[in-house]
Amino acid sequence: MDNLSGGEKTVAALALIFAIHDYQPSPFFVLDEIDAALDNTNIGKVAEYIKQMSNRVQCIVISLKEEFYNRVDALVGIYPQQIDGCISSRVISLDLSCYPEQIEA
Repeated sequence: MDNLSGGEKTVAALALIFAIHDYQPSPFFVLDEIDAALDNTNIGKVAEYIKQMSNRVQCIVISLKEEFYNRVDALVGIYPQQIDGCISSRVISLDLSCYPEQIEA
């Protein structure tokens, strides 16, 4: 494991998590920046796999990479807002399921 790159370690860890899920399913996943060490090709593969799993499990994936979030059903954003000197978090969400997928030419 010491000789693996960060992306290879990430893919190995995800393979283990998904194998455990196949053996003993969990109804919900929260995955925090699992794509940080991955290249765009592997991000696309992981995103497609998670999308295929979506009929068996709900997933929240925290990501800052466009390759991941352009394949999702919904986006949720958290941002700070200052009201009367007090900073609080606000939420904005966008349901993308009503938009047809665009085919890249």
